[in-house]
Amino acid sequence: MYASFFAARLVALAVITSVVSGQALPTGCDRNVTVQAGDTCNAISAKHNVSTYQLAAVNSKIIDPACDNLSVGEVVCLGIKGQDCNVTHVMQTGDTCRSIANAAGIPIKTLLTNNPNVNTICTDLYPGEVLCTANQIYVNITYSD
Repeated sequence: MYASFFAARLVALAVITSVVSGQALPTGCDRNVTVQAGDTCNAISAKHNVSTYQLAAVNSKIIDPACDNLSVGEVVCLGIKGQDCNVTHVMQTGDTCRSIANAAGIPIKTLLTNNPNVNTICTDLYPGEVLCTANQIYVNITYSD
């Protein structure tokens, strides 16, 4: 009985592994990273200078909106060539859109345009979230494959 249960688990694991590894990176992926144990979208974003929004957007076929389905060994794209914001700020308690924009030397409009996940009155920011703080507009393009 235990042997058949163990065998069934191995088969299920093999199927999951083949599905995960079968995901193709988006066309034009300029840089990528392999998910490690304990990784979260915010941790990957902070470590590799990519906004939390950009990571989710370029991997929308792989990562779900809550980013709770990362799999160890899975390769995710960090940015698309020509659309890759790698100037970032990791949100800290007390940060505001104004303080972030001022520190980066950019208009709030640019901050909000590059981070469409942030509402216009900046009340949905949270510590650990990674924002694009580049002075160039990157997010006016839909990511597709």
